[in-house]
Amino acid sequence: MKPTNHTTGTVSLARHLALAMVLACSSAAVASSKTYTLDADFALGILDGVNYNAPNSNQLQLNEVGTTFPIAWIANAGEDTVSKFDTNSNREIARYRTWFGPAGQAGHFNHLGNAYAGAAPSRTAVDIQGNAYVLNRHFSQGTQSAAVLIKILAEGFIDRNGNGVMDTSFDANDDGIIDASEMMPLADLNGNGIIDDNEILDERIAWVKRVPDGIGAPLRPTGVLGRALCIGTDGNLWVGLFNDRTYYKVSAADGSTLAGPISTVPTAGQPSVGSWTPYGCLIDSNGTLWSASLSGILGKITNTQSDTGPYQVASFSGNFNYGIALANNKVYLGSSNQVFDPATNTFQAIPNMTVGSAGIVADGSGNIIAGSSTIRKVAPDGSLLWQAPLQAGGSSSVGIQVDANNDVLQIGFTSAGRIQKYRGSDGAPLGIFPVGNMPYTYSDATGLVARNVTSPTGTWTVIYDSNSAGMEWDAISWTESVPAGTSIKVSARASDSADNLTALPYVPTANASPLGISGRFVQVQTRLNGNDSGNSPILFDLTIAGAVMGCDINGNGVTDLLDVALVRAAVGQAALPGDLRDQNNDGLITVNDVRLCTMKCDLPRCATP
Repeated sequence: MKPTNHTTGTVSLARHLALAMVLACSSAAVASSKTYTLDADFALGILDGVNYNAPNSNQLQLNEVGTTFPIAWIANAGEDTVSKFDTNSNREIARYRTWFGPAGQAGHFNHLGNAYAGAAPSRTAVDIQGNAYVLNRHFSQGTQSAAVLIKILAEGFIDRNGNGVMDTSFDANDDGIIDASEMMPLADLNGNGIIDDNEILDERIAWVKRVPDGIGAPLRPTGVLGRALCIGTDGNLWVGLFNDRTYYKVSAADGSTLAGPISTVPTAGQPSVGSWTPYGCLIDSNGTLWSASLSGILGKITNTQSDTGPYQVASFSGNFNYGIALANNKVYLGSSNQVFDPATNTFQAIPNMTVGSAGIVADGSGNIIAGSSTIRKVAPDGSLLWQAPLQAGGSSSVGIQVDANNDVLQIGFTSAGRIQKYRGSDGAPLGIFPVGNMPYTYSDATGLVARNVTSPTGTWTVIYDSNSAGMEWDAISWTESVPAGTSIKVSARASDSADNLTALPYVPTANASPLGISGRFVQVQTRLNGNDSGNSPILFDLTIAGAVMGCDINGNGVTDLLDVALVRAAVGQAALPGDLRDQNNDGLITVNDVRLCTMKCDLPRCATP
């Protein structure tokens, strides 16, 4: 399919019309539209996990090697915050409070340097849209806050104070470190020990909820410990409470509890070595939750895509485990450095993974990385790819992540708050970078698992400038190939200012359906979702079409006698693509178009304003 030409040609006008009118007609007669179908067209947008050249060109498909967002969300357990860390620039770009603070704010609990007191966040997860979730463990602190879950928006904001401006944390002095003055405060205004919606000042924070939550949900004492957090195939959250030995399913939309408690006591007839204490979880593409347990048990819950169950619970005996990773249709466990094969329900040691570990992670190619001080990376077949010592000035870690460039982030467990970075290809040291106090993150803090294992996905995002303020966008249409279990989803947003686009929500649309948004700039996000067999959908082309409104040929904002004259002067001519003068869209400008244009006049007798 060839790109649509969305510029007009020179229009031949009646002899009595001035040259100025000719120019006006040539610039306004065609509704704005754009078709993307060639490599050069797709290159105009941002490709994230998709490409237009492998295995075929002039089309979009998912990458064979997984990637993720260039952001890592690092929980700072010693100060009750979470850092938004840009993995391309290696700078902290925002920091959000997960509990009341700073010192002096009502409800603040000071435990700086102690990762096992107070709210003490440690688990983060990132969904396929880039939104982040952070779970407070909540050790005893004299309140009844239980496990608390927070959602932080990747784009857009909630204008709680109605000032039309996004009030949020950012690096105001551009030094790559967020200090206390660059975070929004949070106070317990009514003294109830709960973060209420009206107390949230940072407008990137969508909601804060206790788990379990909802009307009639009892306040739980601290000490149940929220120690597992993962995202399911339906985009909702699963939260594990350590001391309760239970899981809850939580809505990603509003934080309400959808299901639970789901006991970790195995279901009758399922493999069982007893119940377990949740200590980190991930969900595979079949909707099966796998849970580390801080013990010799690997836990399993099936059918997590359902809000009502039934949920089949099982447990398997292995060695002591801590971190957890999914790749190559297997489950990898840190500390014990074991791999579990669900096809045979058996464990074995990860070949060549001989270093001490807490966190463990798989990269976009299925290679396994682990290590609390010395780090090792091994291929899926167990061959050693590289080993790297702890960087000078670094500290032993309780977490390890892979970023959008497949580089490795080692989360240093220290009051200094440091991320140690290593090049993914060979382990070369790339530096040590600051975040908050006592960083403690070994869950899916970059969204790599959510985007490549749980729900394989990638996006292509493009902005088109119509050069016309207030442009009404008619529809987006596309040509696709979608194997079973795959899909292509398109959404858009529009504004007269390109800078305002990220503050607006995307509006989902169906193929060639009325869109109903307006603005000079339109931003279109196309999401490709693969299936659990590794198949990718294909986008062959996409067309953005502006609405054709009225018969305002000369672009003066009204349909009047001058516009009728322009149509009459062109009778007998072939219409240009999208030509407003061709009111009945038959490809030829005729007297019928003159009549139709006359019927659309804004003023009596088709008068000019």
